[in-house]
Amino acid sequence: MAKLCVRSVEIGEDFTLRFDPCFSCHQVEALAWILDSTYAALDAYASWVGNRWPNRVRCMAKADIVSGRKRGAGHGYTYLKQREIWLNPHMSELGLWLVFIHENLHHAFPDATEDELNNVHVPEVFKLVTGKKLNMDVARAHGLGPPEPGIGDRGYARSQ
Repeated sequence: MAKLCVRSVEIGEDFTLRFDPCFSCHQVEALAWILDSTYAALDAYASWVGNRWPNRVRCMAKADIVSGRKRGAGHGYTYLKQREIWLNPHMSELGLWLVFIHENLHHAFPDATEDELNNVHVPEVFKLVTGKKLNMDVARAHGLGPPEPGIGDRGYARSQ
């Protein structure tokens, strides 16, 4: 019997997160197990967002990834008026999760700088989910922020 590929994940009773087909079944399944606790942490950290988090994860096009590297990291983006985020599907599972958190946090803190998101907010949500401090060298290696400082206005994930 063929295994079904999960493309949507139910979070709680009234929220479903959908993934575009460019994400492999393995990628979606690798994220699915931690999404309940991730949304619980996001809700605790930014309770004013309520149930209005982005509900669709789309894939960045190759041109967006390459163009994004010129401005920053090329790992994800979002538009605040839409309930969608775009991620680079070529990242590791940890990278997908960290950038997923980062892009969702744009909706909670629309005025936050990339530096604030990468060095304050993402580490706080990571700690709420895992109970551990985020190793910024590992986070950067997996796609949180640009790989080196000084690329545009992007938030280099600093070691603390």
